[in-house]
Amino acid sequence: MSFGQLPPEIHSAVSSVSDISSKLSLCLVSKYFYDITLPHLYEVLCLPTRPRFLSLATTFTYKPEFARLVRHLFASDRNSYEFYVSLPDFIVCFPQNDKERTIRRQRIREWLSEREQELAAYRFAIHQVLSLTSPFLKSLTLLHYEHALNILHGLLLLPFPNLVELTIRGDYPPFPPGLYLPALERLHLAAGDTPNPFASLATIADGCPRLTHLRITEPIMCILAGPLLAHTIEIALGYATCNNQILAATKVADKCGREVAVGPPRLPPTLTHLLLQTYAAELNAFGVPYPDHVEMQERLDALQKKSDIFRLLSPLSLAANDYSLPYCFEVAHRHWEDRMEGGDGCWEDCC
Repeated sequence: MSFGQLPPEIHSAVSSVSDISSKLSLCLVSKYFYDITLPHLYEVLCLPTRPRFLSLATTFTYKPEFARLVRHLFASDRNSYEFYVSLPDFIVCFPQNDKERTIRRQRIREWLSEREQELAAYRFAIHQVLSLTSPFLKSLTLLHYEHALNILHGLLLLPFPNLVELTIRGDYPPFPPGLYLPALERLHLAAGDTPNPFASLATIADGCPRLTHLRITEPIMCILAGPLLAHTIEIALGYATCNNQILAATKVADKCGREVAVGPPRLPPTLTHLLLQTYAAELNAFGVPYPDHVEMQERLDALQKKSDIFRLLSPLSLAANDYSLPYCFEVAHRHWEDRMEGGDGCWEDCC
């Protein structure tokens, strides 16, 4: 019996385990194989750059039914090869006279306008794609390296009824009070610059009722306010009391933009693993870590000895070959690929 004579169930099974090039080849054989392969072609999507995401948004504009097929989505605004914004020569070359200064200012305004249009197009595309796919997604990895995007707050308010695993990398604000992810079991917050950890943890406890795994990777707060981060985790785990003065200042904006107060930092009762990976210690002119980092590390080490669910992970070495930025693209992509292949990915330290 030839391959073409096998039943559709066999063809579908073969397509589901084939690599992307084989799936594309099957789509070109005939309309029958196109219909068999299409659900598996869109089931797992990796979009490492903005142009790739814009292309997907265009596809969904004309074929919105394809969005129903997506189950696992990896999206990054940049990959390792295009991380830094390339500045035009006229920005770094200083003018010699008034005429050149006038021309330079005009060209800078034009360049900034074009850049903002590109970012606006990406903001619209990612909101469009996630609005269509959010009801069907089981896992989402959203890497946000461009500081000027400011997109994560609105995206978290979309409905994700079936989302089980979520990884966010970027400058996310405090999670909105309306956050509700009923099926979420694993949440990974990487390289975040959240200004209010109290609000974020309180919202997670209310909005993620089935959460079992929480990992926080290299939060910028480790550098700016390490002791406050340690104090936040101590309160969340029940080993410290909340400072009323800090709590009184803990307010976040709701959907209407109004400031609302939140409670002290808490964790869902279902949580079984809390992982924290801090930055490597920065050294002063004398070659010793700064006092704030030492205090944070000591408090976290003591907390790890007392808590059964908390684990402090070793920071990535600044000399490591794969380390260039907080939760860089290479590390994030490697973790995602491992998860898609059935591995532990960023959760390997839970074992």
